[in-house]
Amino acid sequence: MVKKRRVLVLSGAVVLGAATWWWVRRPPVLTVEIALASVGPLRVTIEETGTTRVRAHTDVNAPVGGRWVPAPVKEGDVVSAGTRLGMLYPAPLDASARQQATARVGSAGASVAEAESRRTAARTALEEARRAQGRAEALGTAGAIAPQDIERARDAVVLRESDVRAADERLRVARYDLTVARAALEGATGASSGLALFAPMNGAILAIAEGHERVVPAGARLLEIGEPRDIEVVVPLLTADALRVQEGASAHLTFGTAVSASDGQRTDTVAGRVVRIEPSAYTRMSALGVEEQRVNVVVSVPATAVHVGDRFRADVRITVREAARVLRVPASALTRDGDAWNIWVVARGRADRRLVQLGERGTDQVEVRAGLQPGDTVVLFPGDRLQAGARIRVARTTPTPP
Repeated sequence: MVKKRRVLVLSGAVVLGAATWWWVRRPPVLTVEIALASVGPLRVTIEETGTTRVRAHTDVNAPVGGRWVPAPVKEGDVVSAGTRLGMLYPAPLDASARQQATARVGSAGASVAEAESRRTAARTALEEARRAQGRAEALGTAGAIAPQDIERARDAVVLRESDVRAADERLRVARYDLTVARAALEGATGASSGLALFAPMNGAILAIAEGHERVVPAGARLLEIGEPRDIEVVVPLLTADALRVQEGASAHLTFGTAVSASDGQRTDTVAGRVVRIEPSAYTRMSALGVEEQRVNVVVSVPATAVHVGDRFRADVRITVREAARVLRVPASALTRDGDAWNIWVVARGRADRRLVQLGERGTDQVEVRAGLQPGDTVVLFPGDRLQAGARIRVARTTPTPP
């Protein structure tokens, strides 16, 4: 009997020790945030800060040196072509200066001829865009092309109409420069006692460089005039990013936060399109002192949707790829191991690390091409304590995006 009792006590001690060892060595319970791997749309974008600029604008410069007497105009005033901006009283010129004035007349005449040619080309491109729009709408009615193609054709017409307006303004400016050059030549030869400078185009006064009466040299910048409703945004992209952007790509522009009386704060965001990628890059120093190769990407802005002016800041998000159905997970679920990417998956209440193959990356979501299945539960923001086989307690489930 005593021997049997000793065996029972010893067995109980062994079982208790094993249970204690298991209790101490068992995987800890970790509280995590989870999400589901889902199939849905993915938009890949490039985000950068750009600057607005007026497309149709011109500087009014002094054609010859002399005393400048400005008219009583202020920045922001709306002027029409032919509005008098001030008087310039040329100083007497020697023979060499008169020859230069004569040469400027010839140069201004050549600029007029060039502007006329560009206006003809812009009008021809507009007619071609309108014909392309008609063909696209006819094909769209028959269901032969996607609605996005019709929208691009309509946007192309709007852009070509804007190009024609800009070409008309450039021609008006060139003709104005020719008139000014001829008047300057008359003033230089003593045929005129004063030279009136007029606004070369319809628009608003963007900047006044010389707002007081004084003697100015030839070529001095006096005023800048532009059409403030004809705005575009210049985005300096890294050349590696610019290679992924195509002309016609959609873009979203945010000009800041406006306050609405009905719904409180709202973000002033409008839609635009990439109209041009400039052919030449340049070097710019980053905030960290690193030289970067960048190229300007020009984004159009709808005239009816803009309430900003020249040289305003704009946060730009350009779409480089859109996919309708891909397997995606939040980017915060990724962990890196060398060159490989891993995702922690919750299966039967325990953590399991999966090696995955990634595709495109959106702002918040990442495409997974291999290693996961739709509906898999993934761990967000995995920490260093997470190990294979660890028990999982869910603290929060992130909703699946639409």
